[in-house]
Amino acid sequence: MELLIPGLILVGLMVYASTRIKRTAAEAFEPETVETDDFTIEKPEGFLNVVRHDPTLAFDAYSKTFGVNGAEEFREARAEIRVFTQRGVRGVIAAIKISANVISEISEIIGERKYHVLETETTEKSIGFRNLYKVAESGGRVFELKFTVLEQSGEELMQKVEKMVGSFTVK
Repeated sequence: MELLIPGLILVGLMVYASTRIKRTAAEAFEPETVETDDFTIEKPEGFLNVVRHDPTLAFDAYSKTFGVNGAEEFREARAEIRVFTQRGVRGVIAAIKISANVISEISEIIGERKYHVLETETTEKSIGFRNLYKVAESGGRVFELKFTVLEQSGEELMQKVEKMVGSFTVK
């Protein structure tokens, strides 16, 4: 009897903590606008914005879901933004073209800024990937958004990825 009351209190605290953790984790995958001094991007539902990311990245996010059919070790999608100060737009685009098979390349103007959008294909561990890049220059720096998506991903995920790529703007 003496252990019953403290045991019930402990179980109650564990249930409360578990519920709070699950709620917080679910909120992390909700849509949000990520705005910094340099860029803005819309993160869709089902993606996590990594707060303590690699210091070489200005932004890092990945999908909640993993691949299937041999691709279980890979996230379905991953986004990274790198900032280059030693290379111009042409140098960044040339490096992309050297590293992968370019499927398409277009340029677009948003506001007064020119963006270069490239789509490439790569393979890692016999798994096919589709890469979407959006490159722009601002203040002497080049911003490269790279989205890596499993080739086997569905149309719903690709719509989220394309919306996120389209929302990326440099200030």
